[in-house]
Amino acid sequence: MGIRLESQELRVVVAVAEYGGFKRAAQHLAISQSAVSQAITGLERKLDQRLFHRRPLELTEAGMRVLTYSQSRAREEAQLLGDLSAIKLGEQSHLSLAVNGTINRYHAPALVLEYCQQHPYARLQLDELPSRQVIQAVVSGAAELGMGPFQSRMPALEGIPLYEELRTLVVASGHPAVAQLRTEPLAALAELPLLASFLDDPEERPGAQRIRDYFCRVWEVRSISMRLRLLAAGHALGYVSDQLLVHEPLCERLEEVAGLPFSRIPRRVGLFYRKDAVLSAGARRFVRLCRERWSA
Repeated sequence: MGIRLESQELRVVVAVAEYGGFKRAAQHLAISQSAVSQAITGLERKLDQRLFHRRPLELTEAGMRVLTYSQSRAREEAQLLGDLSAIKLGEQSHLSLAVNGTINRYHAPALVLEYCQQHPYARLQLDELPSRQVIQAVVSGAAELGMGPFQSRMPALEGIPLYEELRTLVVASGHPAVAQLRTEPLAALAELPLLASFLDDPEERPGAQRIRDYFCRVWEVRSISMRLRLLAAGHALGYVSDQLLVHEPLCERLEEVAGLPFSRIPRRVGLFYRKDAVLSAGARRFVRLCRERWSA
């Protein structure tokens, strides 16, 4: 139709309808009453339809439709201005992060605290998951960033390495099978359970990588604290990271199960995200923070 509705015209319609007259609308808008009258008359002429019956003042059917549209535009404008103000303050920055238990125990608290201090208005979503589920969360889009050990196969993900981690197979020093584990470790495993944080589908890994097959069964326990207690009490064997061995008192009761090709598993730890993703501002800031921490 070639008709353009101006924001000021729509504001006048809303003010007249909500305040019940031209004079009150003029006071609310801080303009003259004649300016209000001219705006309404000009809009009616432009639309070739009456928007208000004058005596008494009330909306016509066309006026009610214009009012609905005007109110919607006003809400959208207010939302836009609010969002822009929030973005200026950093409030719209959003960090969606999934981490494994070790990182959440030793690194995430300091990192997240510093991030929140730098960006106090940012929105935060943090999930602690087993390492392989961290990867699944990023692949599925449940988390934008993952932080944990890299897996041998992460074709859909882009990795940002940060540091190296060594995971060691351990057993309680007082375990009844310790003597056999020291001399014939491979034979001893067939009678012992393995303690893990997450038991994935065996079909997802090639046979040579299924360490679980050397054990009689696998126990799935998500909590690091509970795994350490079960290991220290001699109920199972399991892998612990070098960070746990250094910092956790319960690890003083543990010793390495040596002599196996998988006694120690080095892993690269870092951040990862989907290759097809463009990182948000919040994610980019967190990546920068992590790089600064481990390059220091």
